[in-house]
Amino acid sequence: MENKLQEIINFLELEEGYDKSEIIADMLDEIEEIKGYFSDEIGLVWNDKELMVLSDFVDKFYSKIIEKICNVIKTFQDETKE
Repeated sequence: MENKLQEIINFLELEEGYDKSEIIADMLDEIEEIKGYFSDEIGLVWNDKELMVLSDFVDKFYSKIIEKICNVIKTFQDETKE
């Protein structure tokens, strides 16, 4: 079981066997409100301050989600060692 969990972690963290940018693009395509726009053309603005473009945000957010998911798997992996 531990080997399988490590395989999952490697798959997610090392992006083995999938294209991160393709997954992100597919997810963005599912959002009706931004269909027809490119994610690097959509800006995130707060109180007239330009924060970043959507593509940069989504890339950073995706990385954080993968990091947190892998942390949960690692916790479960540690529990199986006991």
